[in-house]
Amino acid sequence: MNMIDVGCFLNKRFKERKDFSLDIYYPCVNNESVYTKYNNLEPLLKAINISETGICFVSRISLKEGDFISFLNKIGNNPSFWCLSQVRWIRDFEKLQIVGCEFFLLNQNQVEKIRSFIDAQMYL
Repeated sequence: MNMIDVGCFLNKRFKERKDFSLDIYYPCVNNESVYTKYNNLEPLLKAINISETGICFVSRISLKEGDFISFLNKIGNNPSFWCLSQVRWIRDFEKLQIVGCEFFLLNQNQVEKIRSFIDAQMYL
């Protein structure tokens, strides 16, 4: 099973979600860079789906419920923007974690970019 297949059965969000792939190499956890703690050429977080209210990751780093994760998000051809999310639930899977996060502090423009991405995916 690959990393994208792992989270397909998890649905805890109130809004429509769609598959979403984003590699995150330089996340901050609780306002601290964690990249230097891991000598790995692979992304520390890999997004597997997204909704207007949250995002789901496969994580190579150890996280706990309540942690805050900030990362650079890029949706389609739009400019990147910083996201702040809070870990709401975790499922351990082999040496990885599946992590469900709720977005915080997104502005209306950022929510619209996510909504447009989700709407476009409905017709593919």
